Amino acid sequence: MYLIKRIFNPEIFQGKYRHNNYFEGWYYKIIDKASENIIAVIPGVAVSKNRGHSFIQFIDAKTGFTEYFNFPRKEFSYSERELEISIMDNYFSRAGMRLELNSQNTSIYGEIDFTDIVPFPKSLLNPGIMGPYSFVPFMECHHGIINIHSRLKGFINYNGKHIAFNEGSGYVEKDWGKSFPHSWIWLQCNSFKTRDTSLMFSIASIPWLGREFDGLIAFLKVGGSFFRFATYTGARLKCLKIHEKILNIEVEDRKSVLCLKVAVGGGGMLKAPKKGLMEVEITESITSTVEVLLVEKPGKIIFHDTGENTGLELAGNFKKFAI
Repeated sequence: MYLIKRIFNPEIFQGKYRHNNYFEGWYYKIIDKASENIIAVIPGVAVSKNRGHSFIQFIDAKTGFTEYFNFPRKEFSYSERELEISIMDNYFSRAGMRLELNSQNTSIYGEIDFTDIVPFPKSLLNPGIMGPYSFVPFMECHHGIINIHSRLKGFINYNGKHIAFNEGSGYVEKDWGKSFPHSWIWLQCNSFKTRDTSLMFSIASIPWLGREFDGLIAFLKVGGSFFRFATYTGARLKCLKIHEKILNIEVEDRKSVLCLKVAVGGGGMLKAPKKGLMEVEITESITSTVEVLLVEKPGKIIFHDTGENTGLELAGNFKKFAI
């Protein structure tokens, strides 16, 4: 039953029977009402042949400060029915998180509740953002979107600084598998002037059965409208140009064109998995900006706005995607 349930519920822990070369991590992004504090928290587990551990990564977007909290593997526990994981005194679910983190130089504690949650839409053939690829075996990395958007209630105390997140915004996604792709571009934003708007875009070089292909997944939610662009929907990358700190992207399908112009902001260092071990370092920004233009063919503008506090990763040989 669990093997079937996990496919149609990508948010829950997927690794019950994976004890070698495996990772799984959830990405929680929270922004206060004034956008003065932007924090990402990434709980997860990593296992390899003779070793394994659970972890929580913390990133303060404004300062670029990051810290990796390492815990014994046995401190990680989970529910098979819903997204509910615990790492020592830290707790994470679809509805929020509770933090109790301490190191030699860092003290973090607090509790955040998510309200007015907008989940990622599911169907029988599309149980998550990966669509029919959710059913493909031997994929090295899987991606899942959990909360497209939510309101926040609660606080975090970070080295004595009390940060209130009431009426702020939240986002939750995850990755799991053996290793991250060789190269990728990922961005996400839900801080637009237009209410109830959220964006995610990713393109990655994905190894599969000894070969490699570029996979595209993206969505734009505006109010009650949801636009999905993906390799499996027939969408294709029309343009991708990188010049200095400006990234221009155009994605099209038979109905519309999605144009993104990203100003790359500063970031902090995070650890990423390779063969189940958190041994790769990547830079993630949560202070980039993205201008979004959605045009319905032949030329009708559906949406145009600029989002702040954009999460952005440019990893590996990401320039290979340039067109």
